[in-house]
Amino acid sequence: MKIYILSIYLLISTICFGTELPNFLWLICEDQSLFFSVYGDSSAKTPNLDQLAKDGIVYQNCYTPSPVCAPSRSSLITGMYPTTIGTHHMRAYKKSKKSNSLNPHSSLPYYSAKPKKPIRFFTEYLRANGYYCSNNSKEDYNMITSPLAWDESSQSAHWRNRHKDQSFFSVFNFYVTHESNIWKKKNNYSKEELEKISKPDFLPDNDKIKIDLLTNYKNIEKLDQEIGLIIHQLKEDSLYDNTIIFFFSDHGGPFPRYKRSIYETGIRVPMIAKWINDTIKRNQNQFISFVDFAPTILEAANIKEEFPFEGVSFFKKEKRQYIYAATDRFDEYTDKRRCVRGGNFKLIYNADTTTSIYKPISYRKEMKMIQILDSLNQKNELNTYFSNWFLNEKERFELYEVSSDYYESKNLIRNPKYKQIFIRLRKHLFEWMDSSDFGNISESNMLEHMFTESISIPKLNAPNLIESDAGYLIESNNLNTSVGWRNKNETTWNVYQKNEIIQTNNDFEILLFRPGHETFIKAVKK
Repeated sequence: MKIYILSIYLLISTICFGTELPNFLWLICEDQSLFFSVYGDSSAKTPNLDQLAKDGIVYQNCYTPSPVCAPSRSSLITGMYPTTIGTHHMRAYKKSKKSNSLNPHSSLPYYSAKPKKPIRFFTEYLRANGYYCSNNSKEDYNMITSPLAWDESSQSAHWRNRHKDQSFFSVFNFYVTHESNIWKKKNNYSKEELEKISKPDFLPDNDKIKIDLLTNYKNIEKLDQEIGLIIHQLKEDSLYDNTIIFFFSDHGGPFPRYKRSIYETGIRVPMIAKWINDTIKRNQNQFISFVDFAPTILEAANIKEEFPFEGVSFFKKEKRQYIYAATDRFDEYTDKRRCVRGGNFKLIYNADTTTSIYKPISYRKEMKMIQILDSLNQKNELNTYFSNWFLNEKERFELYEVSSDYYESKNLIRNPKYKQIFIRLRKHLFEWMDSSDFGNISESNMLEHMFTESISIPKLNAPNLIESDAGYLIESNNLNTSVGWRNKNETTWNVYQKNEIIQTNNDFEILLFRPGHETFIKAVKK
């Protein structure tokens, strides 16, 4: 029955749209800034990504709203800013931890955020419209994953597991470039290799630092090989021409002042897009935020969303004028910083001006680079750039012309020449901050707003099940709630659409899901 209905839908869709529905493939690497040859850094050989760039477009100004993985990924799957939905504090949710167990990083309970605004994992819309959605395999959305988000989310998830000719949205995550792979792998490099390495001028001239940099480039080359295998499979299946491909990193590079940093090195990421039937001239310098990805995919698939996104589509258009990002708690340390970029300039707001930008986060202590920086700081031998990084104070505002000062080394905030730019950007930044549901309160206060002092997770109302000769109809009986169903002993939930009639000869189950609430599951006997 399900296969029959799917075939009818695909036929109708093709007739209505006049063309075959596009497929989508996301290739997501971890912890990388603009260390790629398509951005002018030839230290790593990446023939597969170079070819993808030739077939598509290299975007120069793609940004994550958070420079660390879980908040960043929450924006990708929802099209919302983490500060809006309450996913902006790193490692707030842990799948393996029971509700109310204590988080050692925050001394607060682990929790899955309960947004004020209605949200939906955008892949639910794709699945409801006949798409096969697979994720291989990292989720890490800093909140409970919707059971309706994926047809399959596992290390074996693949578009090849779909029904024949079914359109697909497939995600492949690549761990090889994660920061932990800088220190986990013991490498011996020749002096000649280290001398050839491309080192940013702000980093001290030290062989151990160069080893970390070279290791990252070697990891990028392995990444390129892994991506090449996926693209080869796509071509092998004769799907390359009809698949929109995005390659990007979840946030900036694995080094100090990259990952977890609100500077360009932390939030500006590599982004290559291969479109299909592309007849328009695209602007490679246009601004793109991760919150824009979900509305872009849905527009390209000609699907309307039920709940509004904060992002805007960049499918055959250019709408975004400003980029916004935030930092909050990273593991055991909090540093509330906010930024806006408009045109060539970027303004940073530091809520706490009494502590250093540097935070001694335990997780990255194994990296040689951070060990060297710590040692040089203790000996007072750091250059001016990193001396300021360790300094126990910050300016309230920082202003940079990032179009020409990528590493943000020249703070223009005290230069009267840029006063009007500062005033304009401050206005837009504060308006964005004021619009945030949870970005302006502490994590503990946020939990009290979301739940109660005891972190009591609200329950959903039981749905109404209406039986007729035609089958079963489900009435959610809850606002802003996703509904699903599946036959008994099946593993994958079907996305239920309003007024849909369920026709089945088997016992089945009903599911209700709303972020921040207990997931409701009910068995129905025939």
